[in-house]
Amino acid sequence: MAETSVSTGVSTGASTGRALMPDLIRAFALFGIAAVNVMLFSQPMTTGFVDGGLDQPLDQAAFLGMTGLFLMKSYPLFSTMFGAGLAYQLYAAERAGAQFAPRYFRRMGALIGLGILHFIFFWIGDILLTYGLLGCILFAMRGTSPKTLVRVGIILIAVNTALMLSLGGLMLLGETYAPEQMVFDYSPMTEAALAALGAGSFADAAAWRASQLPMFLPTVLLTQGIATFGFFCFGLAAVKNGVIDNPDAPIWRLSRRVFLPIGLVGSFAGGWMLMQAPSSTGSQFMLGSGVVMAFSAFSSLGYAGLIASISTGEPGPIRRFLARAGSASLTAYLLQSVIFSLIFTAYGLGQYGQMTAGQAIGTAALVALASLVFTGLWRSFAARGPMEVLLRRVTYWGRA
Repeated sequence: MAETSVSTGVSTGASTGRALMPDLIRAFALFGIAAVNVMLFSQPMTTGFVDGGLDQPLDQAAFLGMTGLFLMKSYPLFSTMFGAGLAYQLYAAERAGAQFAPRYFRRMGALIGLGILHFIFFWIGDILLTYGLLGCILFAMRGTSPKTLVRVGIILIAVNTALMLSLGGLMLLGETYAPEQMVFDYSPMTEAALAALGAGSFADAAAWRASQLPMFLPTVLLTQGIATFGFFCFGLAAVKNGVIDNPDAPIWRLSRRVFLPIGLVGSFAGGWMLMQAPSSTGSQFMLGSGVVMAFSAFSSLGYAGLIASISTGEPGPIRRFLARAGSASLTAYLLQSVIFSLIFTAYGLGQYGQMTAGQAIGTAALVALASLVFTGLWRSFAARGPMEVLLRRVTYWGRA
C-alpha cells in the first residue's frame, strides 16, 4: 500500500512531526499482510493450505491464528489509511495553493502502473492496481460529509459480505442438490501454477502471472473491491472528523472495548470454518470467507483502537522505530513481495508448494519483521522510503 499521508500539523511525538497513530497502524498492518499473503505466495490458489498443509496441530494452530487475527483485517486497515491519504493530500494541496486533481490522478496512475508491474513480475495478489483504480473513483467522494461517508462505507462492506455469503450459499445448494453439476477439474490450473512458479524461470513465472491478470483483477474487484472502497470511505471520514490523528477520541475506546471482542470471536469462527473446509474451492471455504469478512470491520476498528491506546504520550524508541517503518509502507510492501518470490519460486529457493501452513506462516513472520527493520532503519537516515520518493516524483512532477 502506498505511503499516502503528509503531516497534518498534529504530532503525538514522532520525530518527523507526523502523527504517530497512522504510521503505527501501517506498521501493524504490514505484519498481518505478510502473514496473509504467504498463502498465495507458497501454494496454488486452487489448493491452498486446506488441501494438504493442515495435517499437524501446529499447522492448524498457525492457520487458525492467521485467519482469526489477520485475514481480511490487515488490508482493511491499509484501505482505511488509503482513504485517509486522500484527505491528507487534499489539505496539503490547499495549504500549498496548488491544484489537487492533477497531482492526485498522477499518483493513482503511478499506483496502477506500479501495480501491473508488481503483479506480473512478483506477485499475483497485488493490491496496488486495485487501489489505484478504486482511488480514481474515491476522488468523487472528497466533498462528502463524514456522516455520509461512514454510512456509505457500512453499506458497501455489508453488500460485499452479503455477496460472499450468497455465493457460498449458492455453491452449497449446488453441491447438495446437483453435485454432478458442481464438479470442476482444477488440476490444469494447479499444474500450470506449479510449472510456472515451482519449476519455471523468472520469465516463465512472469508470463504465467500476466496470463492471469484478465481473470484475477475482476475477481478481486468483485469479491473484495466493494468492501475495500467502503474502508476508503471510513478513512476519509476519520480525517474529516479529526479522529485519525487523535488517539484519545472516544471512538477508539469504544472500538477496543466493544468492537474488537466481537470481531475476534466472529473471525475465529470463520477461520474455523475455513480450516474445516474439505477444499479451498468449495462452498464451506466461501462461506467461511464471508463470515470472516462480516466481522472484519469490527476487528479492524478494534485494532485501530488498541493502537490508539499506545499512541499517546511521548513515544519511546520502539514506537518511534515502528512509526518510521510504517511511514514507508509502500517500500515494505514491495520488499515483502521480492523476498517471498525469492523464497518460493524455482528461480529462488524453490519452496513453492513445499511448505505446510505452520512453516509458511512462520516464514512470513520473519519476512514481515525483516521488511519493518529495513524500512525503519532506512527512515532513520532518510526523509522517505525509496519507493515513496519515486511515487512523490511522479505525483509532484519531479519533486521528492
